[in-house]
Amino acid sequence: MKLSHGVLLGVSLVLLTACSKGPSDSEVKAVLQAEVDKLANLTSFAGLDMKVELHKVTVHGCEEARTDVYRCDVEVDSTAPIVGRSVERTNIMLAKTDAGWIPAN
Repeated sequence: MKLSHGVLLGVSLVLLTACSKGPSDSEVKAVLQAEVDKLANLTSFAGLDMKVELHKVTVHGCEEARTDVYRCDVEVDSTAPIVGRSVERTNIMLAKTDAGWIPAN
């Protein structure tokens, strides 16, 4: 009997994980890194060095706001000029496209 409960629990966890359609930590970090890189290019063009380093991004949960657009609660550990290293929690909107995840409005 214990074995069947363990198997049922394991299958349930796999199914619940498979149902999660929101982006993963690494996918959110990739989107944020692309945005940080764009900003760095703009500021370097102006002669400023505003490089932001992303250390870790943790997704605490996502909910579908509309079809293929998700509002995610994320925690970002980063180092920025003047501010230094900080950990901030915020909500971001991301859209799922054929090419991957992109910022959404």
